[in-house]
Amino acid sequence: MVQNGLIEELIKLDSLSKEQAGKYPLKRFLFPNLKFLLTNTRQIVGIAGLRGTGKTILLRQLAVDLGQSFYLSADTLPFGTDLFDLSAQLAGTFGIKYLMVDEIHALKDWQGQLKKIYDFQEIRIIFTSSSSLELSEGRYDLSRRLTLTQLPLFSFREFLFFKNNTNLPVIPLEDILLKHKKIYQDLYSFEPQFRNYSGIGALPACLDSPLPSIITSTVDKVIQKDMLTVGKLSMEDIHSIKTVLLFVARAGIEGCGYSSISRNTGITKYKVQQYIEMMEQASLLKIVLPYGANVTPEPKIMLVPALRMNLAQGVDDDRLTGAMREEFFIHHILGAGLTVNYLKSMRGQKLPDYMLFFKDQKLIIEIGGAGKGASQFKGIEGKEKLILTQPGSPNGIPLILFGFLW
Repeated sequence: MVQNGLIEELIKLDSLSKEQAGKYPLKRFLFPNLKFLLTNTRQIVGIAGLRGTGKTILLRQLAVDLGQSFYLSADTLPFGTDLFDLSAQLAGTFGIKYLMVDEIHALKDWQGQLKKIYDFQEIRIIFTSSSSLELSEGRYDLSRRLTLTQLPLFSFREFLFFKNNTNLPVIPLEDILLKHKKIYQDLYSFEPQFRNYSGIGALPACLDSPLPSIITSTVDKVIQKDMLTVGKLSMEDIHSIKTVLLFVARAGIEGCGYSSISRNTGITKYKVQQYIEMMEQASLLKIVLPYGANVTPEPKIMLVPALRMNLAQGVDDDRLTGAMREEFFIHHILGAGLTVNYLKSMRGQKLPDYMLFFKDQKLIIEIGGAGKGASQFKGIEGKEKLILTQPGSPNGIPLILFGFLW
């Protein structure tokens, strides 16, 4: 049985948390989906994502919206608190139907406690962790009981919603491909926001504090706290991870695979691959694989939006902009659930950037500035060839339109 004094303290904190939620009237676009899962399924719902994406605010907003809900942060609970007993008391004494648990990784054996609640209680649970690595490990233990949902960085569309309170509709890919000239006439005024979005605005935590230090602090916490503890790494590993990440940020995208990182950092290829995969699990970057069976299966390493400009200090601006264009494209394509690979030749000749799979088509994509031409499509036959430009131009499809896919 949980002590009454603790229950009273948690009730006060729950009330304060709900009051604070009122300061944030706008909700992440994931909100309706999370609410549906909680109210229409028996699944335990977990929210994963990079630090600073707004997971805590989202939980508090759900607690206010649903009613008969209780918000608690696991890192405020005394060591050894039994979440099963606590949830049973909240449900039995106070009629709580929905329990929102923030920072669940602070609880010992949180996976086992959630299993027990799912199997023997009716209360519905949604939880977060600031450690995406922790949740990635834990989802296997919870098996069929858990729906783990990613809370991504903003899409360009969601950024405009929070930044300008401008609620624009989703644009299906088919419409972008067929009607881009007409659509761009309505959206070209948002083109100047590309730099702000890609430089800092994609991370929700930067809305109230648009400071580069927020980005670098977030990265440091992920590496020095999450990776160190969850990944069971040494301080030497942590130093090497920072070295790899800074190399990726400064090297650009072309040829930034495991082998080139290893050659330039002096870290073994095996270790580089291990670190890159961990950083992907931690939501710092994305891995894009090459297309084709007869190519070396080394990936392109893509940072998530907002990281590159703040980590790659002193790098030529043209190279930064080119990388940010590609990362903008990949972030939105993968966020829309589409399949994309990069193109790589056997002989090393320059090819277009990506192959995008859409319906029965293989779309060949080249991304560049307003003056980008079709020279890199030379010799490629039988496939739809598309040039994406930023800023938008008559030469191709404006890249920013892909920021409205979701």
